[in-house]
Amino acid sequence: MKILLLNQTFYPDAVATAQQLTDLASYLVEQGHEVNVIAGCRGYENRDKTFPAEEIHRGVKINRVRSTGFGKQRFMLRIFDALTFDLSLLVKLIFFPKQDVVVSFTSPPLVGIFGAIFCAIKGGKSVQWLMDINPEAAFAVGYIKRRSLAGRVLNWVFEATLKWSSHVVVLDRWMRSVAVQHGASEENISVIHPWSLFEPSKEVSDPESSVFRQKNGFGNKTLVMYSGNHSVVHPLYTLLDAAKNLKDDPSVVFVFVGGGLRSLEVKAFKEREGLQNIVQLPLVPRDELPDALNAVNAHFVVMGEAVNGLVHVSKVYGALATGKPIVYVGPRKSHVMDLLTDCNQVFHAEHGDVTGVIQAIKKIGMLSDEEKMRVAKENKSSYAHKVSARRCFSIFSEEVLKVSPNGNELGSQSGSEELVQNF
Repeated sequence: MKILLLNQTFYPDAVATAQQLTDLASYLVEQGHEVNVIAGCRGYENRDKTFPAEEIHRGVKINRVRSTGFGKQRFMLRIFDALTFDLSLLVKLIFFPKQDVVVSFTSPPLVGIFGAIFCAIKGGKSVQWLMDINPEAAFAVGYIKRRSLAGRVLNWVFEATLKWSSHVVVLDRWMRSVAVQHGASEENISVIHPWSLFEPSKEVSDPESSVFRQKNGFGNKTLVMYSGNHSVVHPLYTLLDAAKNLKDDPSVVFVFVGGGLRSLEVKAFKEREGLQNIVQLPLVPRDELPDALNAVNAHFVVMGEAVNGLVHVSKVYGALATGKPIVYVGPRKSHVMDLLTDCNQVFHAEHGDVTGVIQAIKKIGMLSDEEKMRVAKENKSSYAHKVSARRCFSIFSEEVLKVSPNGNELGSQSGSEELVQNF
């Protein structure tokens, strides 16, 4: 089967969506499919970094198109980067050969309309994989007014894309409900969660022996980490205020790893308040990620109130794969709590509940070695049962491609219904 994947980011970019898409593409090649990817030639965070126009990685043929590289510091310039990528993508698709399946992702937003039109003209099955739901997310945070001309046009394009597609993939039940409201067919929609960028290790390692701790001089301090994209839709003020309140406690360090618009907010807050207990670090290379995420005592996961059901916090999967305690700040009714309900040492706080976050950190710091080991084993087991990468890939093959992992074609009723119920 010839499969084309459309997304702005792909290997070797370090952003999470690029790495997860690379995992999916590699799996499809393993299953015997011919896989092409059309992506952007620039890095997602570092727009000055460029990649070759063509490359083959693990049997996946990567085709890269040009775009401007103004970056994400200003909204309008970010939009211009997206538009120039869209234009280059359109030109590339005009001359691209017919595919059996075209899977369109959501970076930049609404790129799926090009995949749908490509299939309508040249044939093939159009699949939309919604990593977030735009323009609804843009409406929710005030980037675009819903009733403006731009808002109405973008909403029409989004709904037309869903209606013109053969299948839609969403990341959780909340997103599924929103997608159906916008025209996605209930019979042709699948829930496939993201997955961790590494599989849980069977052994429970000592955090203090990690290279990450040693390299950054953290010693035996209690590390609490927020890792990944610092998205504008997920406010961090509760974590920052907690760090401010704990500034006189030398045993606790708040580690922020990654980039994004709110990383500038973290930097400004740290400098304004003169906080030594906040450390900012760049994205960690994938091969170093297991050591870095296992080096901490707890992980922060944050979900914006306004975007519940519109975006999906993928960093929770890496946190769960470590088996470490998790401090979640956001609405209780969300995909995060759906996932963590049966896990151990999960602490929930609403936005603004600084006291709750501080109490959680102190409780985590007091855990015995025996308790840490028990929590790690049980949470890793929960990850393996619910959201391992292979489980997600199997659902994609059976429900979307209508083939079993061994390559046999399936009927309209796939055997993955039980897997979906386990999510």
